[in-house]
Amino acid sequence: MDRVLYVGPVILDEPEEFSLSEFTRQAVAMEAERLYYSNGRVYFVEYDTVHGIIDGKLVVVELIGYSSFVTVGEYRSWIVYYGNDDLAEYVNKIKDLRGDMTIIPVLRTHDRFIRKIEEQINEGRFRSFVE
Repeated sequence: MDRVLYVGPVILDEPEEFSLSEFTRQAVAMEAERLYYSNGRVYFVEYDTVHGIIDGKLVVVELIGYSSFVTVGEYRSWIVYYGNDDLAEYVNKIKDLRGDMTIIPVLRTHDRFIRKIEEQINEGRFRSFVE
């Protein structure tokens, strides 16, 4: 193991805070397959793992390229976006299926990526677009 160096996760840019509708629009536009819930917030995270050899060691770096969040309070299972109405909902149950719907599951987590983002938010290092 002394020949492997692990670095990360490393955040490349400050997390961005949005309203539920704008957060959902962005998640849909970026083709999010899932969102993550932790401590009253829902997160969208894009990350990548890069690796290479430096000084004879395998170096593995986890990079968070983009992250955004919305404050929601309690956990619910889904974010639903109605494209024709430009309407977003944060729900536990999906009632009616429509052709213009995008449904994104929300998973509870406390993984290292979310903890790293929360740490930065708690330090006040994020951009807010909430009015």
